[in-house]
Amino acid sequence: MIIRSEEDKFICIEQHHHAQLSRQMIEHWKPHVLNGDPFAFDVLYAIEQHDVGWDRFDRQPLWNDKTNEPYTFIDLPLLIKTVLYTYGINLVEERNPYAAALCSAHYAHFLKKYEMKEVQQFVKKEALRRKRILNSFPEIDELTFRKHLSLLQFADNLSLFICLHEPGNNEKRHRYFEKGIPLGKPLENPESDYIDAHWVDGQTLTLKKLPKVKPFSVLVKEKHIDKTTIAEKGWLKSYEETPYEERKIYVS
Repeated sequence: MIIRSEEDKFICIEQHHHAQLSRQMIEHWKPHVLNGDPFAFDVLYAIEQHDVGWDRFDRQPLWNDKTNEPYTFIDLPLLIKTVLYTYGINLVEERNPYAAALCSAHYAHFLKKYEMKEVQQFVKKEALRRKRILNSFPEIDELTFRKHLSLLQFADNLSLFICLHEPGNNEKRHRYFEKGIPLGKPLENPESDYIDAHWVDGQTLTLKKLPKVKPFSVLVKEKHIDKTTIAEKGWLKSYEETPYEERKIYVS
């Protein structure tokens, strides 16, 4: 779950919806980064489905009794993450093995720094999974795989930037994006390793140092959970009873 806390409410975006948003956005740069690539469909599928393992979990998200806020994708306990990640990669592999290898590498990158035994077991098992899958794709060399993985990471960050920030507010930046949005190899700019992202107003975001595309719009699916309602009904009931809203963002 991606969450922004405001004075009277939590704004909640489910991980799988964020991943679908990342696919919507990166489609506009497809001609620049995947033109003629025989694995373009697989890469886009990995981007769209990379958080599918969170789908059911985020429909009944957990409350963090220490912070007195819902758990987010950042502070959710590691062992739960390994279960969600494994489940999601398994789902993707059933439909698209190469996409699963990309998702596997994406998650292993997050967790490899942790020394917890069970987390390291996850990292090792996923390395074996990727080796098994990639043995079936001899035409994919390491450079190509890294390019595809970098594109997944970039699309993830592009969507996360929108989800983690209040539209129109350029002053308060999440710690992940203090320098801008990290720019991966497929879209690398010799002048900078980061994209300048700037809110023009409460609906419009400009992105600089990227190949130019026509302006487009995306819909962000989210829930606004009233904190007073949580105090009255509890977190889970409040979340389940709150309808989804769609927020339109224009990107130029």
